[in-house]
Amino acid sequence: MGEIRALVGTTDLERSSAFFRNLFGFPVAEQWDDADGRGTLFRAGDRGVIEVIEGSPGHPAEPPRGVRVVVEVSDVDRLHQRVREAGIEIVEPPTDRPWGHRTFEIRDPNGLLIVLFAVLPYAESAAARR
Repeated sequence: MGEIRALVGTTDLERSSAFFRNLFGFPVAEQWDDADGRGTLFRAGDRGVIEVIEGSPGHPAEPPRGVRVVVEVSDVDRLHQRVREAGIEIVEPPTDRPWGHRTFEIRDPNGLLIVLFAVLPYAESAAARR
């Protein structure tokens, strides 16, 4: 299997690109501005890609529905603090889940829900014992 790509339509390419670049530190793999539109491609880990595309006839910028992007991070609480300081909409505060994750949920500038999670230390040790 190759990469997994999330395509995010936007009406404000600069703002959306800054969100993924500044909050997550995703490196820009490619940018384009041509007859078919404008966009930015971000690398998100080894096989993940976030493609932000400005609305065009071939790629309308429609509000996302029924989907969440889930990103593993090293420190949920530190990232939550950065998100609060940046004024990003927090949909759900940090919560320890029964399945061994600490999560919180935000909304990107286009309405895309993003769940940030870290595996709790006790979950890692329980998995190692199996």
